[in-house]
Amino acid sequence: MIKNSIVLKLWLTIVGMVVVVLVLLSVLLQQFFATYVEDNQSSSLIHWTLSISDELQKNDNLEHLLLSKNLLKKVQNAEMSYTPSLKENNALDKQFRSLSTSERYQLQSGKPIIIRQIGNGSPQITIYDLVKRPGQNPGLLAVSQQMSVLDAPLDHMRNLILFDVLLGVFLATGLAFVVSKNLSKPLVEMNHAAELMQSGDFKHRVNVVTSDEVGRLGSTFNAMAAQLDHTIHALSMERDQLSTILQSLQDGVMATNTLGQITLANLPALRILRQMSLSERGIVDVSQLPDAMQSLLQAVQNHGESMSREWLWQDRNILLHVIPLREPDSQLVRGTLTVLRDITEERQMDSLRKDFLANVSHELRTPLSMLQGYSEALLDELDNDPEMRRELVQIIHEEAMRMKRLVNDLLDLASLESGQFQMKYAPVEINSLIKKVSRKFFTLSSEKGVSLQVHLFDRPILLEADKDRLEQVFTNLLDNAFRHTEKGKIEISIETETHYVYIQVKDTGSGIPPEDVPYVFERFYKADKARTRSAGGTGLGLAIARYIIVKHGGEIIVKSALHVGTTFTVVLPLKRQVTENRI
Repeated sequence: MIKNSIVLKLWLTIVGMVVVVLVLLSVLLQQFFATYVEDNQSSSLIHWTLSISDELQKNDNLEHLLLSKNLLKKVQNAEMSYTPSLKENNALDKQFRSLSTSERYQLQSGKPIIIRQIGNGSPQITIYDLVKRPGQNPGLLAVSQQMSVLDAPLDHMRNLILFDVLLGVFLATGLAFVVSKNLSKPLVEMNHAAELMQSGDFKHRVNVVTSDEVGRLGSTFNAMAAQLDHTIHALSMERDQLSTILQSLQDGVMATNTLGQITLANLPALRILRQMSLSERGIVDVSQLPDAMQSLLQAVQNHGESMSREWLWQDRNILLHVIPLREPDSQLVRGTLTVLRDITEERQMDSLRKDFLANVSHELRTPLSMLQGYSEALLDELDNDPEMRRELVQIIHEEAMRMKRLVNDLLDLASLESGQFQMKYAPVEINSLIKKVSRKFFTLSSEKGVSLQVHLFDRPILLEADKDRLEQVFTNLLDNAFRHTEKGKIEISIETETHYVYIQVKDTGSGIPPEDVPYVFERFYKADKARTRSAGGTGLGLAIARYIIVKHGGEIIVKSALHVGTTFTVVLPLKRQVTENRI
């Protein structure tokens, strides 16, 4: 507990220092007072000794001696011994002879001496002084006192010092607690604020009440917390913005370290990684880069340069662009950033455009060659037969019409892509429209031996639509049906349900391959790759037809089976809906 509390540490430190100082001071005071009392008592005894010695030199009668002895005993609790002559061979004479030469010399010079010794089992002090009288042998006066008489004042003094020490320790304890509490309070607050910052709360501030070092530390801490709050808020906004950008990207983006471990990936990248990990390892593992990408990653790390590679995976064209990530202010590569772009549609569109150019070139070259050849034949008048010339002119007319249809499709495509494909809405009766369109193909039906059946609705159906554009749509659908149907049947039927009308164009022709069905409404797409003149086309008719139907607020769907037939269903709202271009 003490290890983790700065208050206790400061408190114990201050109390310990005060106790040590007071103990040392009490010991020194006791020594000082003991010495002082002893010296003071010695001085007092010397004064008494000199006074009595002076009186003895003047009058040494027994009565006066007893009076001085009693008075000394009463006042100083001291004993007095006196011998009138050092020649009497008594105890004082023996004590005088036991003195050292220097001590005897001092006595003879008229100065008293102090002897400290052990007497009767306890320390005592004895003052000696020579009593000189004219014409007589000197006497010796001895005043002795047991040191035990000083114990009472010394004990009293010790008790006072002990009381002062205990009182000082008690006061120092309280004062030290208050001081340590006040000193540590800002530190405790800063520690609490730091713990809150560790948990993500940067709003807490330290209460600064002083301007000393601790106060300046608190102010600095508050400034640091405010700056951290601002910085982390800015970083959070930047992180959220970056995360939003990454998640909104259609391309897959992922970051890896030098070991090939994935540290960041957006949703498109995660989808691709899940599929690749299942394909390679049989488990979903989005923490490690797929083995197929490891070689490219290693090459980028070794060379330190960006690299791109197009990769065919599960019939999808994936473009990998890998750039190295370097340490700040260093050329050391710490990882890579990989962009995964699915360019399958781009490649398909490129293929479609190439096919389209080939189709247009083929469609234009053939009629132009025929126009050139037959027109040259007419100019040269190689054949004067009117029937032959009529046949040549008919062929030239048909090829010109073929070129016109091609040019019209190209113009419609240009209008569609430029946003100038406008509709002219007006009331249209759908039964009459279908009857008009189907009438165009009755002759073709007889020539090809194809049964054309039209099932109109039992009452008029009025739509708000562009009549010419709808006629273009159904003409295109019937034309496609006749071009792909030999000796079969073509049916047109009309049904209504709630707020929509359903027009079906069904044939029993060759059908569309299953892999081509999802793309029949794509621009430039042709399910028939043969490009024969009898069944050829630009691949734009169905794309334009779907665009027209969508602009009317409807939809067109297709169902087809190879060698069984194809059914196109046009769904139109009975009340026109304003829609946006979804092509």
